[in-house]
Amino acid sequence: MSKRITSIALFDKDSLNKLTESIQGINKNFCKVPFKEENRESLDTLPYHFTFTVWDSSQKDIAIEIIKKIKFNEINLMIIGVNIKESFNDSYNLYFEIERNNSLYLLQKQIYDLAKIEKYNPDNFVPHITIHCDKDYEKLVKIKDTIMNDFIDFEVSFKQIGLFEIYPAKKIEII
Repeated sequence: MSKRITSIALFDKDSLNKLTESIQGINKNFCKVPFKEENRESLDTLPYHFTFTVWDSSQKDIAIEIIKKIKFNEINLMIIGVNIKESFNDSYNLYFEIERNNSLYLLQKQIYDLAKIEKYNPDNFVPHITIHCDKDYEKLVKIKDTIMNDFIDFEVSFKQIGLFEIYPAKKIEII
C-alpha cells in the first residue's frame, strides 16, 4: 500500500477526552482511516481528527510548504450528532457530525486554495470526525444508535494543524 500524507486538526486534550468519552462503553477497536486493507485497526495511530486534505507521500515537500503557509486562530467546533456515509472500497464511515461554521470554512478554503485537491473542496466536503470505517453497514448503524442513545451536543477545539504520514501515523510537521 502506498503511503499517504494527511493534514489534520489537532484537537486539544480536553477535546480528545470529550470525543473518546462520547463513545465509551462500546467494545470495538475503531479505525479512523479509510478502508483500504484488512487489520487497519492495528495500523491506525492517528488521534481523532478533522481532515483538511491528503497527498501521496511523494508530495511530502509540497505538503510541508503548503501547511507552513496556513494562518488561523483557535477554532471551536460543535459536535451535533453521529452519522454514516459511504466511503472507499465499498465501506462506510461512522462519524461525528460537525455543525458548519464560518471559521472552519475559511480555514478549509485557505488550505483548498493552496492544495487544489477537489475532494476536499469546502463547498462540497462534508465536515466530519471519523469514528470508524467498516464494510458492515448494519454494524455501524448499531454503533450509531448506541452512541446516540445518550448523546448530547458538545464542543471541541483546535489551534494546531498536524501533517502526518499514515499507516502507521508518523508526525511530519505541526503548525
